[in-house]
Amino acid sequence: MKTAATKTIVSSIALAVAFLGGMASATADDRTQKYRSGGCEVERKYGSDKYESKVECKPGRGAARLSAGEGKEEFKRNGCEVKREWKQNGEYKEEVKCD
Repeated sequence: MKTAATKTIVSSIALAVAFLGGMASATADDRTQKYRSGGCEVERKYGSDKYESKVECKPGRGAARLSAGEGKEEFKRNGCEVKREWKQNGEYKEEVKCD
């Protein structure tokens, strides 16, 4: 009888620790994603109260092939600061920061 109660208590403690460990990872400060899309390198960072995104395309890849000439632009979209830069050779960069 005593071992059954002990097993129940131990399994309850193990379940509680697992649950709290899952909560800690779910509430971690930052989460980062890195991947390629359309020949471009994309990095995104998510935090509890902020978001950042960086896109870099090599010449002739992704969004870079749509641009003509060289240029820069900075603007706000939905409370986020967006910076874009493109070059004659087709290189393209974009940064988005939300606080």
